[in-house]
Amino acid sequence: MDAIDRAILHHLQRRGRIPNNELADLVGLSPSACLRRVRQLEDTGVITGYVALVDRDAVGCAYEPLVWVTLDTVTADSLLEFEQAVAEVPEIVEVARMMGQPDYLVRVVAADAEAFERLYMEVLARLPHVQKLTSQLAMKIVKRTTAVPVRAPEEDTQ
Repeated sequence: MDAIDRAILHHLQRRGRIPNNELADLVGLSPSACLRRVRQLEDTGVITGYVALVDRDAVGCAYEPLVWVTLDTVTADSLLEFEQAVAEVPEIVEVARMMGQPDYLVRVVAADAEAFERLYMEVLARLPHVQKLTSQLAMKIVKRTTAVPVRAPEEDTQ
């Protein structure tokens, strides 16, 4: 990956719907060469998709607790069963297997505390191999981004 690929990624992460002609101007390529680069980044799996970022408040998902999950047993089978089960729950938006205890950090979205309580009791507590759930609620989201740090070409000389 060269500086032009990184520049393309830098701009696409911030404006996924940027017209190819404009992107080409920003990275110093012809439109056809730029499109070839973008398609190559897609084909090789560097770009994994394009999404619309939705305002959680606007769609009634402003309540966003973090749930720490400890499993009753940690085996390849129990991990697989748990991970397959959480993949099926739409309100679960992120799951990370942790090193050490607890076993998982789960981010969920709900309309409010009452909706979260229903989800907690009817779904989360019934997931396979769950021994313990602990939930926390952030007072304020200070930073949220989907972009990963990809150095822009002007940073190459620093």
